[in-house]
Amino acid sequence: MKKLLFVLILIMALSFVSCTKSPDVSKSTDSTSENSTVNNSPKFNNQVSNNLMSDTAEKLGITHENYPKINGSTSTLAMARAINKAIYKYDENDHFPKIASKTVPSYKLLIEGEVDMILVPYASSDVLALAEDAGVELEFYPIAAEALVFITPKENKTENITMEQVRKIYLDYGITNWSNLGGPNRELVPICRNSDSGSQSQMDNLILKDKKMHSNIEKNYVELTMEGMLEQVAFYHNGGLDGEPTNSYALGYTLYTFLKSMGEVTGIDEQLKMLAFEGVLPTEESIGDGSYSLTDSYYAVVRSDLPKEHSARSIIDWLQSEDGKASIKELDFIPKR
Repeated sequence: MKKLLFVLILIMALSFVSCTKSPDVSKSTDSTSENSTVNNSPKFNNQVSNNLMSDTAEKLGITHENYPKINGSTSTLAMARAINKAIYKYDENDHFPKIASKTVPSYKLLIEGEVDMILVPYASSDVLALAEDAGVELEFYPIAAEALVFITPKENKTENITMEQVRKIYLDYGITNWSNLGGPNRELVPICRNSDSGSQSQMDNLILKDKKMHSNIEKNYVELTMEGMLEQVAFYHNGGLDGEPTNSYALGYTLYTFLKSMGEVTGIDEQLKMLAFEGVLPTEESIGDGSYSLTDSYYAVVRSDLPKEHSARSIIDWLQSEDGKASIKELDFIPKR
């Protein structure tokens, strides 16, 4: 009887030990599963999926590997991003443009072969000379209408400016009071942009025509950013953040599309007035049909030695298609007719 009892106790003990070991086996299996998850981490999967191409890319023959290097002006950064969004399924892809190099630096990068395509206003005479000296021929493809516009604070009662007046202001510093333009008896303070900006290139091409701006304006009133030009013009007469109000209004210039897009973001356009030029107010209609005379374009620019089968040329074809024009229109750019 005692032997039987001993055998039963021994069986129970062995069963208990067996039960306590089984969780260890399960734990070991879970550990293997966790290691497998680490090797297929979400970060790795996301990196691959973020670079997936769209149906548009497939139609154009563009892959992640042959996506072109695109740069341009500050004012066309939104356009560069729209191109990227049309070609990729997700914004987090490796080629999504975060910054723009600005107009003249972008032209230099293109001339040096560092990028494949740039989105910019037309080149200034200095840039064209730089390309010629480097033995580089540039090809220009207009993709959106743009216009140089003159701006002043909304409170200013002046409504119009002429070519003769604006050249006298910026070339000779010859008009210093708004009363000479049919406005109030206040000092006219002309603001200008830095030489490598897109709006300055337009100013050089359309107004100054290769003549140098008056040195006093360049020395005292140079604004380095497009956003800064809008703010400087809007609030100069108030003396800025720390100064005292002055009996003046500023005059500045910018690009129509940029002013509109910044207005939607910051509301700065509510503080500014666009002046009519030679009696024509800049509007989408007057810019689109060319009746506003300071109209030019944004261009997709490539080197003439870029291979015909290059993906940058495929993107230019898309930009000039109805789908591309629709994407440009959604960004408040004015498509070329």
